[in-house]
Formats: sequence, C-alpha cells, structure tokens
Amino acid sequence: MTAHETPQIEGVEIDLGVDEVDYIWPEAPRTRAALEHWQDLKVGVLIHWGIYSHIGQAGSWSLHREHLGDFTDTPADWTGTDAEYHDWYRDQARAFTGEDYDPTEWAKACAGAGAKYMIFTAKHHDGYAMYDTRFSDFKSTSESSGLRRDVLAETFDAFRAEDVEVGVYFSKADWNHPGYWDRALPVTDRFHNYDIAERPRQWRSFVDFTHAQLDELMTRYGTVSALWLDAGWVRDEAEPIDMPAIAAAALEAQPDLLIVDRTVHGPHEMYRTPEEVIPPRRLEGPWESCIPMTDHWCSIVVDEEARSFDEILRELVAVVTRGGNYLIGVGPDATGRLSSSVAERLAELGRWLDVNGDAVYGTRPSDVPVSGPVREWAATHRGTTVYAFGVGAGAEERLSVGGPIASARLMDGTSLVVDGEVVIVPASSDLVRVVVIEQADV
Repeated sequence: MTAHETPQIEGVEIDLGVDEVDYIWPEAPRTRAALEHWQDLKVGVLIHWGIYSHIGQAGSWSLHREHLGDFTDTPADWTGTDAEYHDWYRDQARAFTGEDYDPTEWAKACAGAGAKYMIFTAKHHDGYAMYDTRFSDFKSTSESSGLRRDVLAETFDAFRAEDVEVGVYFSKADWNHPGYWDRALPVTDRFHNYDIAERPRQWRSFVDFTHAQLDELMTRYGTVSALWLDAGWVRDEAEPIDMPAIAAAALEAQPDLLIVDRTVHGPHEMYRTPEEVIPPRRLEGPWESCIPMTDHWCSIVVDEEARSFDEILRELVAVVTRGGNYLIGVGPDATGRLSSSVAERLAELGRWLDVNGDAVYGTRPSDVPVSGPVREWAATHRGTTVYAFGVGAGAEERLSVGGPIASARLMDGTSLVVDGEVVIVPASSDLVRVVVIEQADV
C-alpha cells in the first residue's frame, strides 16, 4: 500500500493514522493538558446501540445504498423498495424497547475491565437520537418510541458513578433529516443527494439542526471528556458543516473537551482514531485504535461471541507500547443485554490489568531498546522505570536492555537476575510477561 492509497475495511474508508499529514499539537494550554490526561487513561470502551441493534444489524449502514459488505445489507427476510425499507427502518423505533438494558450493569462490567473512559453513540448515521433532543421526534424519549427513556443520560450517570469518564459519539451525517437526504430525489450512496449550491437554504437547515443538537449534548449532559464526531465525509468542500463554529461552541461549554473530527486531519481532530487497525509503528501524536471486541460494533445476536482474550491482550500491548490508547467496541443486543462472552472477556482484561496496570496506565513508549531470542519485546516507561512486555509463552531467555540496569523484577515483585545490561527472564506459559526495569543513574 502506498502513502496515497486509502485503506478500507469492507469498502469503508478508514484512517491508519500514519499518512503523510503531520499531527499539529493544539496551542491551548487546557487542550494540551486534557490530551496529556487522556493519554494516561489508555483503555476505553465505545458502545454502539440503536435501532440497528434491534433489527440485528451491525450499524445503520443498511439505509445507505451502496453494497460494501454484509454490514450494509438489509435483513435477510426483507422484500421491498429502498424507499419502503427506509420507512420500515424508521418505524422500528416503535418496537425497539430495549427492556433488558441496565446501564449500571454495563458500567460495572466496563469499569471492572479497567476502562477509564467511554464513548456512547448518541446518534448514528440513521439520525435516531438516543437522548432527549428538542429538535427531532426521532428519538429514544419520544412518546411513539419503544424505549421512552433518555438512554444517554442514564448511561452517563451509571459510568460516572464508576469513575469512568464519558464522551459523546455523534454522526455528522443524518440520513433522516430532509436537509441531508431529500427523499423525493434518488439516494445512491452515503452523501447528500442534491446540489447544495442550488439549494443553500436546504443545506443550511441541516447545518443549523446539527449545531443545535451538538449544543444540547454539550450543555445538558454534564461534563463530557470527548466529542467523537463520525462520518468524516461530511467536511469542506463537499459537505461544509462549519466545524470552526461547532468547535468554538463546544469548547465554550466544555473547556477541557477533546474534539475528534475523525479522519479530517487538522485542528479539530485533536487525536487520531485508526479503525480496526493498529499503526505498524510508534506515532508521535495522540491516537487511539478503536477495535470491536466481537465481529461487529454491536451485538447483532444474543450472546454475540467475543474474540479470544489472547487476541485482545496482544492488541492492548501493541497499542500502548506504540503510544496509543485502546478503545474497545462493545454493544448491547436487541433487548439491551450484555453478551456473556463479552462480559467474560471484560472480566479477564480487568484481572490482567489489576496485576499489570502499572505498566499500562500513565505510561509512554520507551526509547530504551529491549530484545530477546524467545519473545517479541516492546516497552513503555514512566520516568526512569521501564516496563518491558514480552509477548509469547516460552523458555528462559536473556533480555537485552539498551542501558545500565539498577534492578529488575516481575510485576508480582519477584526479583530477577541482572547480568550487566541483560535480565534473565524465567520460562513462563503466560502469553505476556512484563518485566519491570529500574534504570541505573549514569
């Protein structure tokens, strides 16, 4: 892949975070401090839940007209026109009751996994608001909705009670708003479907609506750590939405907010968000890899199967040793339940971080080279303490460290033999062995 090719997952453009556009650090002291704090958190969760969950879809992409993979397909038993499907999808808000959704259960499970922040889907591309917006009746609090509850408010309250910081996912596109998709005209893809230059008032109605909804989210739901804006195709010049005004209003309401205008490199993408991939090397700017724990961003069946803990742990180690945060995608099923498999993986991750969290939280990638003949090694550090992560079970080995060593130990406190700039690491069946190295003064 060349630097100018756009990577894709099932046809959806993604950002590896390593293209030729350099990251520019914000100048505002509060934003710089917020970024430094955010980089300390290291582990977060991204929760998708909406009408799409109710109908067993992996997101609201089935409304969009291009076939990009099975995640854009309508339900297998659906027959009818695109227009009829859109009407049917919208009407599913009445049947989407989410009767088993317990935000406290989700908050405790995610906090128990070691997550320090969460991002909740306030509105996906379908335009259905999972909060009490004043500007649309297509929302979870509507009298005609099955939910009849402010899901966002309940979820934020539950996670804050577990000392987990909260953030808002919000799609800049809205396939329900007539200022974005004029359904009297053909809809062929994800983009607006009329000439903005010929109908500026129609587009302005959408822009004003978007600004108003974001103002609600920034002023009515307490302290929010991140505004995670999806639908990166909504940008100048094709779909101008006045991001400077959005950012100014959001920061006035939330001075410590991190704004993430995903994939739109510039001042309003305060950290990068490579999706379902881990950058192949260390990055200097702030970034997080957002990766679902299952095969989808939400549970499309009861007890959706989570990926193996070994795979999840490998991802965590790769991300943090390269300087990123790990944002784990999870989501309730149609009724709001937490998959038993996801709950098990969250608990496993929490148990591992209970022992090894000092090597993860509040660290940065280490410049001290570490290498050995048995495992794959990479390292973080905090001050003069280096945390070397060896991935792969194996025999005893001699870990080479690029610098003088004062002492070395395992995370449980077991002292290790030091021979010059080499640490003797005992054999282990653990997937990841963490060695704590205190550097000697030189």
